[in-house]
Amino acid sequence: MNENRKSLVQKPGFIQSIEKRITDRFSVHPNLISGIKLFLLTPLFAYMLLHSAEYAHSRSILISLFLLFCFFDYLDGIVARARGLETKFWRVFDRFTDYPLLLLISWVALGEIPTWLIALKVGVDIVLFVQYILTQGTTENRIRTTIAYTALLGMLAVSQQWGGSWLRSEYVEWLLYLNIAFSLVVIAHNARLLQKRFIADAISGVNLLCGVGSIYFASRGAFEMSLLLLIIGGLFDGLDGAAARKWGGTSWGVYSDDVADGVNYGIAPGFALYFALGGDGVAMGVGIFYTLFTISRLVYFTLNKSSADPNYFSGVPSTAGGLIVLSSLILFADTPVFIGLFVGIAVMQMVSFDTHYRHLGRAMSDEKKRYRFGLPLYSLLLIAGAFIWGVKVSVALLLALILLYGFTPFALHFRDVLVKS
Repeated sequence: MNENRKSLVQKPGFIQSIEKRITDRFSVHPNLISGIKLFLLTPLFAYMLLHSAEYAHSRSILISLFLLFCFFDYLDGIVARARGLETKFWRVFDRFTDYPLLLLISWVALGEIPTWLIALKVGVDIVLFVQYILTQGTTENRIRTTIAYTALLGMLAVSQQWGGSWLRSEYVEWLLYLNIAFSLVVIAHNARLLQKRFIADAISGVNLLCGVGSIYFASRGAFEMSLLLLIIGGLFDGLDGAAARKWGGTSWGVYSDDVADGVNYGIAPGFALYFALGGDGVAMGVGIFYTLFTISRLVYFTLNKSSADPNYFSGVPSTAGGLIVLSSLILFADTPVFIGLFVGIAVMQMVSFDTHYRHLGRAMSDEKKRYRFGLPLYSLLLIAGAFIWGVKVSVALLLALILLYGFTPFALHFRDVLVKS
């Protein structure tokens, strides 16, 4: 099966080149790699999980084993495809090897996560597996897989009491809701119950759920979870656009995407600013200003979409602005002046209409540079890193990357001016 034909997010050339170098030097049969996942990594993980109290660095070991499992899950696939060994048995066996880890983590999370929710998660994943066996149609998607692994990592962290006060079981429950909602979209598509032109709207609905969750957690002062939901919403935001370009959409499609963006990157950061700055009149004014500003920007570009270059943003996109605001609330919770500084930076960059920013969602359709291909992996690594080096380090890294994206055009323009002078 041609993976790229089924996938919404195609692999860029440099990724394919790296994979080819790996497979050229890797002579192990993919069935053996799947076997290592099932018969070595999973038992080691189970042993460490059951004896974690006996080891001083059990958290780091468990996270390392978890990420190694994810890597092997990726490795066996590229080896099989490169060597033409994608038999029906291999593809079914490869997916089967994922389920013992799912069941193990689900079992240890009982008592921390509602039993019905864990049962629903496992049941949905089993339905996906059965669909795959019966139809051989793809149930894989990089974003769905990332959310599934992120939810598993969250279940593991809650069961082991990692994360201290910032990690609560309700955070993981929301991740499971998103995982289940998106999986149900995939199930409906595989069963031909969901017409292709409605897929983009369904994904926009899941994106909107991220924004609603972000507002809810911001109201409770849980800005870390609010930020995480905006990141996941950004992944869905790219995916619904890709689905619309590939399969078409409905007349409501453009507006559903804009509504989701307005909630995620306008209303949610506005609520977060209100609650973070004390909930008084001044805080309300700042929050309302940011919300109205961002929504006005979205409306303006929606009305002028026909005359705009679809491959570029005029000014930094509202996604980046929302992430800058939420990141600053986490890093500078006790220093409002710095929060104000970064809100100003976000607003300034969003109104820099003469500065053009590469549209990352469109870039993934470029045959040479599909930047968004790696975003799910980067997001998972940032989340996993939060349990190793702390939330603030991961958030600081995220903020640095967004600011780099935002200031790079200015720096390049300044360099050109200096060269010409």
